Amino acid sequence: MAKTRLLAITLAAATAFTMAACNQNPEPAILGQPDTLWQKANDPKPGLPWVVGLGDSYSSGEAGRWASNGSNNAQYDSSGGWLVGTVDQVYGDSPQGTESIPFCNRAATAPAFVGAGWNTKEFACSGAKTTSFVSTGGRVKPGIDFVNATTPYGQVTGQALMLQQFAANHDVRVVTMSIGGNDMGFSDVISDCLEAFLTPLNSKTCSQSTPVGSMVNDAAKSVLTQSVANAVLNINKAMTAAGKSPKDWRLLLFTYPSPIPNPAQMQYSEGYDRQVKGGCGMLDADLLWSNTVLIPYMDQIISGAAVTAKKANPDLAPVTVLNTNAALDGHRLCEVGTSRPEAGTGLPPSQFGEGVEWFRFVSVIVQKQFPESTDAIEAMHPNYFGQRALATCAARALEFPGTPPALICQQDGTTAYDQQSPPLLTNVRVKPPTP
Repeated sequence: MAKTRLLAITLAAATAFTMAACNQNPEPAILGQPDTLWQKANDPKPGLPWVVGLGDSYSSGEAGRWASNGSNNAQYDSSGGWLVGTVDQVYGDSPQGTESIPFCNRAATAPAFVGAGWNTKEFACSGAKTTSFVSTGGRVKPGIDFVNATTPYGQVTGQALMLQQFAANHDVRVVTMSIGGNDMGFSDVISDCLEAFLTPLNSKTCSQSTPVGSMVNDAAKSVLTQSVANAVLNINKAMTAAGKSPKDWRLLLFTYPSPIPNPAQMQYSEGYDRQVKGGCGMLDADLLWSNTVLIPYMDQIISGAAVTAKKANPDLAPVTVLNTNAALDGHRLCEVGTSRPEAGTGLPPSQFGEGVEWFRFVSVIVQKQFPESTDAIEAMHPNYFGQRALATCAARALEFPGTPPALICQQDGTTAYDQQSPPLLTNVRVKPPTP
């Protein structure tokens, strides 16, 4: 009871501080070299083929504003870190430097930006599901479909239709995609797990809750698998309608990386500091469940969708399921061996990424007081360095001989980066899964 009371008092005080801080300084000034990556991405190199990024927040580049977690430069109490750029600088994908679709949060460090030899076009949108919709807050979320509708909140154009229109006059050789997490309700799972941690008198873990149980079961898996399969089929329909043959291009279908370690790799014990200092408030049982049940559950859906789509259309373009579950291990949220150095702003030096977390942490203040804010949406997503690791996974998959149906991406050795802008990692490898 004392722990609960202390938490309530601390949250009340922090909220008051936060509101004052937000009113005084809504967004920190960028003092270092500003992020100009979108300007470069919007100036394609003639003659090079294209990679097109489709899907949800893990494809769009959500949390690309951050290169570390920390307490300096905080917009909200305890939610600072190294800030790469302002919202417009990082997510402003339009030629005007603003978001072409508000709150799609597309960053030019996203996994589709595979580096030398390729141009990249990003259509992924944070919050996207397999089908298009308008959120309860009036935010347009294009899915992997052919919707083309005018709404009171703006035009809704499905990502499959965007791809079709783009590929009709561009040499698209690769499509990358992560999708299905929002259909499953991943953000709701995070909220339930945080709620379970913050209510210690509640005997249930989030994995035992009724809402989570309704998302993670055999019946739900079957529905989700078909939804992702339909997205794969729609991508193929789009490319065919654009005049592309299945032999002309391929699809890289990402699984989701693990954002948090098991209890044994946690810096903080199962107590107050885990959230207040770490921003990773989950019970030990839920940490284990996330890594041993939830992540594999999503893997099975995505891998099963590739098989289901192939059965429905034997003439599909090659699909490689790229497993990134362990790609960011060693840099997960609150993981032993990571640190939170003094914050800064602007594009970070590559060596800065070696010892920091590659996921954005969860702030209770932000989640409770500003749930619709960009800061809230960014929680538990790969940051600047995490996205560069995932982009390297994609680059290595494209270099791998042939078009294998499945590859696993992992780090191998000391973290190091090449000289590209933005950089790719030199220690990332892909390999076929063990039979």
